[in-house]
This record gives sequence, structure tokens and C-alpha cells, in this order.
Amino acid sequence: MYLARDLELLSKPVVIKLLLEKSLDNDWVVQKFRHEIEALSRIDHPGVVGVLATGNMPSGNPFIVMEYVEGVSLRSLMEEERNGMDFDRVTNIIHQVGYALKAAHEKGIVHRDLKPENVMVRQLDGEEEQVKLIDFGIAKVKDSRLAPSTVVGETAGTIVYMAPEQINAQTVSASTDIYSLGTIAYEMLTTRRPFNPTTLFQLSEIQRAGVKIKPSDLRRGLPLAADDVILRALSFEPEDRFATAGKFADAFAEAMLEGTVSASRRAQAIAKTVHLKKEVAAPLPQKRKPWLLVVPVILLLAVAATAAAFIWKSSTRSVANEPVAVSQPPAGNPTTTSAATTRKVDYFLRVQKYLPDGTKYQQPFKSTGRETLADGWRVTLNIASPQAGFLYLINEGPQANTITYNLLYPSPKYSKGSALLAEGQQREIGPFQLDPSQGKEKLWLVWSANEVPEFEAVKGVVNPKDRGVISDQQRIDAIRTFLSSHSSNEPEEYIDKVNYVVQVRSKSDVLVKLIELEHH
Repeated sequence: MYLARDLELLSKPVVIKLLLEKSLDNDWVVQKFRHEIEALSRIDHPGVVGVLATGNMPSGNPFIVMEYVEGVSLRSLMEEERNGMDFDRVTNIIHQVGYALKAAHEKGIVHRDLKPENVMVRQLDGEEEQVKLIDFGIAKVKDSRLAPSTVVGETAGTIVYMAPEQINAQTVSASTDIYSLGTIAYEMLTTRRPFNPTTLFQLSEIQRAGVKIKPSDLRRGLPLAADDVILRALSFEPEDRFATAGKFADAFAEAMLEGTVSASRRAQAIAKTVHLKKEVAAPLPQKRKPWLLVVPVILLLAVAATAAAFIWKSSTRSVANEPVAVSQPPAGNPTTTSAATTRKVDYFLRVQKYLPDGTKYQQPFKSTGRETLADGWRVTLNIASPQAGFLYLINEGPQANTITYNLLYPSPKYSKGSALLAEGQQREIGPFQLDPSQGKEKLWLVWSANEVPEFEAVKGVVNPKDRGVISDQQRIDAIRTFLSSHSSNEPEEYIDKVNYVVQVRSKSDVLVKLIELEHH
């Protein structure tokens, strides 16, 4: 490609795409170049880069003269937003791209290489942005007049944005581009793609299994309706996706708008509770207390307490990557026993993705452990409780046809090896790496009002030599018996999807929770 100036149009900048001479012997390359010429010539839409001229050089090399888009790629904008792009901005860009694709599809053009690098964003007056789709170099052109397709079953595109039918060299359609746009929307909101394979084969397999981590699991405040829209666009079967790219764009915009309206209503509700709290805070008269006034006063005090708890809890959510304060289960939680007889513990995971060479990739994110992770990622457990108690964390895994146990906590690096946690004390344990040989990591979390002799007896294995591995069979049997006897009384749990915190409650002096982390 070359940047040039059109001397007949006030030296307006243009882009010239020229097919090099060495490519003329490659029939597929020549065909795709002609397809790009035909695709851009057919489409007349402000969201698609325009063609100004086509022709052949004196040497016979074909060329295209296109408008120059003075802007930046969507990829560069995404890289600037380390925690995900602004909701309104995502909605606007996805809506524009959707309708640009719709115009292309109506002319029988399937882009086949839709990715952030091929979406240009131009700043107009004020804060308005205009989107332009570029690079139709491998577009599928229906009923082409310039270069009828003679190649069957070819696979072309950028792997991580390709739809299942595209990967498997099956017939592509408008649904193929919709799948790619759904992937882009997911990535714009979360900074991650729904699938991150290392090979084409692996991508095909995990696509068939479906998306395991919803966008709202990674992005605080994202409307749940947006999950449904994006996941539908990412359906494995083309017929399960939206009928047109325009319908996907409209559904996505409506889902995001629904979240904005809900946020506004929540803000109004908070304002009302604050006002009510101020009214109730005034001292009550100390004179006569007619019994008819008792019930209203009690109700008002209860509402005020709820409002105060809500305001306090909201104030702890300022930063997504900061530890959150321990919170109580919401109203309606089935746990009704007193704090003296109920063990309570809250936890969340901080996950850091690593590339195959061991380098960190992107920012760590919070997780409740319900999402499917990837081999080699590292996980830190963050745990706290409003009570004092003794904490034990043990990893269970298969090895040589036997079950092994690896003590992760307590450890000499924390409180000189003591398992005791004070009331409200928070502890970060890790990071530890997911074992590629397992597929599912099993972590046993034990939160006890008293020391547990079975675990106290094996604390010595947490050293550089043994690395937490329990090898004494008698100790292993004792631990297995303990876990088996206490896990039958499964604790209750509540998942705080805003803070990514799992709140666990058990009507016993010993709380035993099995945390299973799926990974591939």
C-alpha cells in the first residue's frame, strides 16, 4: 500500500493498493485482489472505505485507489483501555460496524477477516466518531463477475476471530461476520477474547463447547442482557445467531441501554434511602410512647439499617482490583442462625494470564472460580471472615493412579506458619499455577473455629524440599477421612456478581468447601 495525493482533487490524500509483480503468478492472490476491487465497488455505505478508481499499471499490475481514512485502528483504541472500553463508546462502534456489515452482506459480500485492526475510527467534530471497515482482501463475493471462485473449502482469516464454519472450511455467510463482531464486542468490553487457543484445532474444540466465561463475569456493571446478545452472536451453529448484522447491532444497543436505565433507577433508589436515613437519625421524643407508634418506628429503623448497610457496602466497591470488605449475605439468604453457631468466610480469586513463554499477559482479573480458565494461568486466593478462626487450604490431585494432597496453607511465609486468622483479617494465598495434567483443580478450603489436628500434624511439609506434598500414608488417610466426614454437610453460598466474591456459610463449627477450577 502507498499513501499518495490526488492532484486533481486539491491534493487530497488517498491510499493506493498495488498487487506486486511477484504475486501475479499466484492465482489465488490475483483472484482475491479482484474480489476486493469488486466488493468495494459494490458497497456504497459511509461505514465502508470508498473506492475512487481501479485499473492497471503500465506493467499490467492491477491497483485500487481508495479514500484515506484519517483516524486510528480500533485495536489501538482498545489497547489504551486496560480495563475495557467505555460502554457508550462500545455501543456506538459496534452499532456502526453492524450496519456497515449489513450493507456489505446485502450486496453479497462477506468480509471474512473482521478484526479490530480492520476497523478504523475517525474523530469528527466534538466527541462524535465515525467507523470505517477496511481490508476486504479475502472477502467472499457472491456471483462475482470479475473473478468467479474456483477454490472450494479454503480456510482464510485471522484464527482468533474466525467462526467455527470458517475454521472447518465450510460455507461462510453473513453469520460468519456476525460471529467475528461478537468476538470483538466481547474483547472491547473485557480486554479478553472469549477463546484464546494456541492452535486451530484447539479453537475448534473449545468453540464447540461454548463460551464458559460471560462478559459480565469480567466487567463490573455490564448489563446481563448484553451477555445474552453477545453469547447468541457466538453460537456454534450459524442458524442460532442473529439473522442480520443490523439486528445484532440493534439488540446489543438495546441491551446496553437497558443497563443505563437500570443504573439510573439504582441511583434514584440510593438517593431515597439516604434521605430516609437522615430522617430516621433524629432523636426520638422521650415522652409518652403510645403503642400505636411502636410498629412504625421499628419499621423505619429497620429500613434505615438496611439503607446504611447498602451505602457502606457500595463504598467498598471503588476499585475492581482492590480487596473488598467482608459483607453479609443479602436479605433473603437462607442462613438464619446466629453468628456464634455459623461459620462465615468470603473469598475471591485473582487470576493472571501467562503466555507460553512465561510472560504476563494483560491485567489480572477477579473471578469467583465459576469460569473456565486456561492451563498455565496463575491464581491467588483472597479470603477473609468477620470471625476469628483457623484456615487450611489443600490441593487434591491425581498422580500415578493415586490421589495426592498438597498443603498450600498455613505456610511459614504467613504469620510464622500459624493457621489462625483474626476477625476481619484478609489473607492472600498464592499465586499457584494451574496443573495442565488435571483439567480440573480441586482446592479444599477449611475454616474452623478451632485448630484441626489432621492439618496441624502436616504443617511441616510446607518447605522448599517437600513443597507441601504430604507423603505419609497415615496422614493422608486421616485427611481423607476428615474431608469426607465434613463435606457431606455442604455449606450454603451466595455469589456477589458485582464484587466477584463468594460468600460461604455453614451451620457448624467447621466449614469445608470444595473449590473446583476448570481449565483447559
